[in-house]
Amino acid sequence: MNEFHSETECLDFLKKYGLATPTKTSLPTFYYYAPNSSAPVACEIIGYDQAFDNWAIVVINAADTIVKIHSGYLLEMKTRGTPRQKREHQTGRKKNAALSTYVVFDIETTGLSYSSDKIIEIAAIKHKKDQVTEFHEYVYVADRIPEKITRLTGITNETLQDASPIDVVLPKFLSFIENHALVGHNIKSFDLPFINKACSDLGLPPVKNRVVDTLPLARKKLPGLGNHKQTTLCSYFGIDTSNAHRALFDCCMCDQVYRSLTGDIDA
Repeated sequence: MNEFHSETECLDFLKKYGLATPTKTSLPTFYYYAPNSSAPVACEIIGYDQAFDNWAIVVINAADTIVKIHSGYLLEMKTRGTPRQKREHQTGRKKNAALSTYVVFDIETTGLSYSSDKIIEIAAIKHKKDQVTEFHEYVYVADRIPEKITRLTGITNETLQDASPIDVVLPKFLSFIENHALVGHNIKSFDLPFINKACSDLGLPPVKNRVVDTLPLARKKLPGLGNHKQTTLCSYFGIDTSNAHRALFDCCMCDQVYRSLTGDIDA
């Protein structure tokens, strides 16, 4: 651990990673929510374990318990623990939401049960006005990847050996999607339950973004199709499916399906 030796050193670190405003002259109060707990405890930032360009793994002391925590995760807990900031966050969410901005996302998992299986890959494509950005992360799991999942996705335990665990990847994903509308195929029944189970396990609030699920949308728009699987819709619209069942490629396919179904990204 890299320990802070002065309040100034700690404050400079907090400002660099957006945990304190540039004009702040004293250390702000932070809160920690233990997993599955709704009661916060005040915590002290004592150092950091890893530091990158835009985020860091921060070391905190919460009620005499040393915890390593993603900087984005810690910021969310600070917002959640301060009623005034929470109201401002919610107000900003409504004000900044824009129909021309949305995020298509997809996950790959070790199985179909969000209560017992694990996320092994998360990908997303963000459309924000004229800008398009991508997010892609593998997620390390200690469990053995089932052979049927490897056959379907090509992902093996060796693929994940250098990946970060979910407590690092998930906050990065949540930071990427912000409060934008989420688009995906069958995400209400599959992807979001997995994401929200992971949020719950980490003590994070559930994702409450607006959701546009292309499965019910396709059923409404194209009732005559035999089924409404994403690959079927891609075939109908002439979209390439050669890399199906890999999260980022599935996002690309879903994005094209969504645009084809709506004819307008503002729909």
